[in-house]
Amino acid sequence: MTRWHDAAETIRALAADAGVHARVHARAVETTTREAEAPGASTPVAGRRDVEALEPEVAVEADTPTAIASLYKPALAGAWADLVAAGEFDPVSRLRLPSRGRAPGETGVAALADDVEVSQRDAVRLMLAVSDNACAEALLDLVGLTRVAAWLAGHGLSATAVRRGSAQSLRRIIEETGGRSLSEAMSRLADPRHDRGTSEYDSAMTSSGTARELTAILRILWLGEQYDWVRESMRRQAWRHRIGSGFPHDDVGVAGKTGTLGRLRHEAAVVHFPHELPVAVAVMTVSVRPEMHQPRVDAAIGAIARSAVNALRTPAALAMWPPPHEPGSPREPPC
Repeated sequence: MTRWHDAAETIRALAADAGVHARVHARAVETTTREAEAPGASTPVAGRRDVEALEPEVAVEADTPTAIASLYKPALAGAWADLVAAGEFDPVSRLRLPSRGRAPGETGVAALADDVEVSQRDAVRLMLAVSDNACAEALLDLVGLTRVAAWLAGHGLSATAVRRGSAQSLRRIIEETGGRSLSEAMSRLADPRHDRGTSEYDSAMTSSGTARELTAILRILWLGEQYDWVRESMRRQAWRHRIGSGFPHDDVGVAGKTGTLGRLRHEAAVVHFPHELPVAVAVMTVSVRPEMHQPRVDAAIGAIARSAVNALRTPAALAMWPPPHEPGSPREPPC
């Protein structure tokens, strides 16, 4: 038995107690840097299963396809950042988000009443920090689904599909529930007296991915300088009620992105203890109950993440062991 196996058993128990099906994956981030910079490396490690198989991980149903709700947004941000680095986009150019026809939402520009204009990079920040649907739709229109798909394919992420943005998903829910507004549709979906569903729960019908590939996306975003803005935006995420609740310490960094839709409650984050390797962790949950407000599930996500991350914590001083071998020098582990 290993600490990784023990963590997986703990996670299964936490999920059962909270009344959710959980898909979880965690793996240290730093190890990708070493491999990605190795001579002859042609593909980021996040997409190379031969390398990943050698690395410690915590995995519970990590390869089960699951509807990802707003967790398409980190991949969209990654594709945008690469296009900025290639000179195709100017990050400070303006995006106009008129009030009429704007994607609905509870936060950011989506919650405002009037026309708004923001820079591309500020739209990325709002999309990641407060999950702004209006900014996400503007960026998706700018980048396009085809280029997001190409970004995922270029990193070997074949189990992740971004099929639509938040606006289309919400329109579909309104149609399928028969609601006259988004508020009414979400209330119908959350009503425990009726067993209502939506195709937005179906991984074959909507944007979907796996816990393993969500951590792979994070590991990619934590590699290059072109993703600095994306990383900093995720560090500014406003929500601490899920993964953040498992690490209630001022000196522990949690840079994440949530995904929420009806029974779906997810988060993918990089957790960084001082003087240790950062750990990428993804927790995807599908609740047995339909209600919108389930703080017990949110707290369970934090506990699950804590169990996964604790099993993988490694002092940064050991991260590069073994050091480059010199002829005649013994290969002894550090004391």
